[in-house]
Amino acid sequence: MNAAVKLLSVIGAMALLSSCSPPPIDIAVEKMDGRMILRLSQNWGIIFSDRRVPCVREVGLYEPENHDRSKAAWLIEVKSDIQCLNLASVTVGKLPTGWQEVVRLSASGGRVYTIRAHGIGWGKTNAKF
Repeated sequence: MNAAVKLLSVIGAMALLSSCSPPPIDIAVEKMDGRMILRLSQNWGIIFSDRRVPCVREVGLYEPENHDRSKAAWLIEVKSDIQCLNLASVTVGKLPTGWQEVVRLSASGGRVYTIRAHGIGWGKTNAKF
């Protein structure tokens, strides 16, 4: 097998592996002026890092191990029939433009909650409020 065919095989295999599913949505939690800010990103790089703003459909705050939408401590989703919107960050309790609140904020201070984001990919993390 010559070098060109090997190179094309490797590129083809990498393309197939990378297109199977989207990368997870990374969620970083920052406390600023008494507010919780969620910073969202995705790493689309295969070999080198390629961080991008994720396209998100829903962001929710849940008690750990309870991910029932009706029991969320806070839940927002994209308005209308749009699949998802790019969302780099959101302040818990505030609605970004183009979003609607499904469950009003009822989180208690001092408790640990699971934060979940769904869209093209998904992610979760835990944070104390």
